[in-house]
Amino acid sequence: MISNNELKLKQFKGFTVIHSLYSEALDTLHRSIKATRILGADSGAILLGLSGTGKTRLCSHLMSEFPAASSIKLEDGIHEIKPVIYCRVPRDATVKALTTRLLREFCVLPPRQSQEALEYQLFKVLESCQTELLVLDEWPHLFRSGSDTAINNAANFVKILTDVFKQAVLLIGDPDCEAIINQRAALSDRFPYRARLRPFSLATPEGWNEYTRVLRAFATELKTTMGFNDIPPVTDEKMVLAFYLQTEGNFRALANTLCAALANALQRDDRLLLLSDFVIAAKQVKTSKLVTLNPFEMSTSALKKSLADAAKRKEKKKENAR
Repeated sequence: MISNNELKLKQFKGFTVIHSLYSEALDTLHRSIKATRILGADSGAILLGLSGTGKTRLCSHLMSEFPAASSIKLEDGIHEIKPVIYCRVPRDATVKALTTRLLREFCVLPPRQSQEALEYQLFKVLESCQTELLVLDEWPHLFRSGSDTAINNAANFVKILTDVFKQAVLLIGDPDCEAIINQRAALSDRFPYRARLRPFSLATPEGWNEYTRVLRAFATELKTTMGFNDIPPVTDEKMVLAFYLQTEGNFRALANTLCAALANALQRDDRLLLLSDFVIAAKQVKTSKLVTLNPFEMSTSALKKSLADAAKRKEKKKENAR
């Protein structure tokens, strides 16, 4: 039986903050789906972002807007309806392996056969299941080797898929895969919608305000839903800097740090979320920190200096890369 504290942690982990980048990316995907419904092929979308920026969360949000899978009874029998199919591309997968994986998402276990036969079976089941959205997560795994053959095979597969399927297709990958897509006009033209998610930044007043709004949304959730009588001032300058230096602006790292602090407080069971909970959480959770010290134990001036030093290192790294 799941304890009350575990339920609270699961609930908090599922909390989504609709920040500006998230909202903009979701709007882009909506435009792609609408364009596909009106125009057919050549209106696909690509969701680009580094690990931990919220791609999976955004994708889940988008898929939840479609009807759930169901069964309908017709004269010729029971038909499965699957409006959305999500498929995570296996690492170092071939096109044939991916096609087989997609068929398994429809609970189809194909015998050994040619790629052409597998594709024909896939297109038939996409039609019979009335699929409206096909999501291929970790799409760059198809050409992880970097060989021209792997890249061409992946591009050709997706071109055929969009031409025949004529419904919304969403590719998800890291920012580097966009350059490969853009090198092939026939593929780039079929995916004109590009949604992007990035780590948060404190480099500008707008970035600072955005990050503060995210922290404020989490703080509200902690107070109203989690039931704490008191929490640290997470949106004051010191805490904003501490969270950023702990997570380097990565959304997943921020959520994991908050969840770890929440777990510490719930275990104590005094309805208080303390600064010490965050100090302990920073030691418990491995993140890409910008400092070696525990940021929740540092002074405001030390935090500011560490942020400035990190910005200088980043700029120097850019210059060396040119």
